[in-house]
Amino acid sequence: MSAEEQNSSPNENKPSTRIEEILLERLKNEPEVASQISQPILISIILLVIVVGVAIYFLSIKPEKFAEDPHAKQEQQGAADSSQMYSKRMKLQPMVDSLRGAIAIDPNNDEAHLMLANVYYESEFWDKAKPEYEFHLSKHPEDVDARVDYAFTIAQLTGDFKAAVVEINKGLKYDPDHLNALFNAGILSIRANLDNKKKAISEAKVYFHRGLTAAKKQGNDKMAEQIQEILTKLEMPEPPKDGE
Repeated sequence: MSAEEQNSSPNENKPSTRIEEILLERLKNEPEVASQISQPILISIILLVIVVGVAIYFLSIKPEKFAEDPHAKQEQQGAADSSQMYSKRMKLQPMVDSLRGAIAIDPNNDEAHLMLANVYYESEFWDKAKPEYEFHLSKHPEDVDARVDYAFTIAQLTGDFKAAVVEINKGLKYDPDHLNALFNAGILSIRANLDNKKKAISEAKVYFHRGLTAAKKQGNDKMAEQIQEILTKLEMPEPPKDGE
């Protein structure tokens, strides 16, 4: 939910080593599996293979979730059955099957639930993504990235933007300077108050100002510039109406 998905991620300060290369190297050097393999080891191997596939897919084509406009995404939902979306869903179906298989073996594997939630998110299966995020967040309420995705899922599924903002605020309690959360909270606040423009701008500006401060603190110049542009537009006086 953002204006420019190509912007730097809040996690851009992490080491630049490609995750898929590490995982693939680990798989290549994995010792042969004994003929009598225990279930925990089997689950670990299955999940490792799944992680490789999911990591490669999301790192190669998954856009950052910065500044996605929920209204724009909602309009695109009408084209979910287009040939492009159908092709995307078919491409992701093997991952869904593998993750569901892993969960069938270990229903309490929250990592598998989170990965399945993310795949459903990319497939725009909001009704399926929602319970998977809820399972993960019940065990990891501090996962702000998952909380933001869950909030967006709620907005898409129910149109309840106020509830989505509430969810993001839960995540901000754990990480008050989380850029993605602050930006999305600003966007969602506008959507939640379309019937009251003054309130919409007022509430959104609070999140955007916090986001601007956080972006500068983190050295994220691109995001700081983007947020400043939004704040400038929000603070512009309304043009006079006809007859005034």
